[in-house]
Amino acid sequence: MNLHRLIFDFYEGIFLFTAILIITPLIPPQQMNAQVPVDRQEEIEVMILGTTHFGNPGQDVINIEFPDVLQPKYQSQIDKVIEDLSEFQPTKIALEARPDYKAKVDSMYNAYITGEHSLSRNERQQLGFKLAGKMNHDQVYSIDHDGEFPFQSVLDFAKEHQPEFVEQIEKLSKYVENRNQELVSSNTIPEILRKKNSLEYLEVQRHFYAETASVGNDTTFVGAGLVSKWHERNIKIFSSLSQIAKPGDRIIVIFGSGHAPLLRYFVKSDLQMKLVEPNDYL
Repeated sequence: MNLHRLIFDFYEGIFLFTAILIITPLIPPQQMNAQVPVDRQEEIEVMILGTTHFGNPGQDVINIEFPDVLQPKYQSQIDKVIEDLSEFQPTKIALEARPDYKAKVDSMYNAYITGEHSLSRNERQQLGFKLAGKMNHDQVYSIDHDGEFPFQSVLDFAKEHQPEFVEQIEKLSKYVENRNQELVSSNTIPEILRKKNSLEYLEVQRHFYAETASVGNDTTFVGAGLVSKWHERNIKIFSSLSQIAKPGDRIIVIFGSGHAPLLRYFVKSDLQMKLVEPNDYL
């Protein structure tokens, strides 16, 4: 091959590469995704069920009082939820429990399905164990991860440098707390779950993190640091979800509703996963 041909081929390659870089951002994301073939029979269907903590551990920024779900009237409401969700025919149930608790969770679940364990109040057991048992699953899946949530440091910085944030977040927290308490106090458990998983409620959930990210200055990003740690925890949760997901699975992920917006986003971003709306079943 002569020198002129080598030079021509070299510049032709540069031209084509540059054209790809220029044109690619102009292609709408939905068209780019449409170009990637996905075998729908091998698709992984994932439902993110955001919940209130039935047995509230008091570890959230906003905590509410939940009625005793062991009372007969609430048990019948939970049974209705289980019946509705079973229509999805889930193949796996993933829970807000860390992998280092897996042995304990597995032991309790096995004891439950053999009639040797009485369920506690928390939603992992009331929803997760009951649903997995109804579907005759051999196990449940623990996919939560620890994560830092340095909210006090954000507040301390804001009190000194951005007092308007403290005022805004107090108003927002009070609004969300009152709304949640009213939701729990005046609705059945199926109604609570439907509202918790409505698109309107999911939108409100994101406001807190958008407000928090603004706390800081040119060299200090305390708010952004908190939000990044929250994202880190949730992407690890999604990573664990991805590791248990197999082609053809239908998975229900049961987590506190604060996790739902990010987990939904990650599921929708995965080409082989299909996000299923809980409210299509509840």
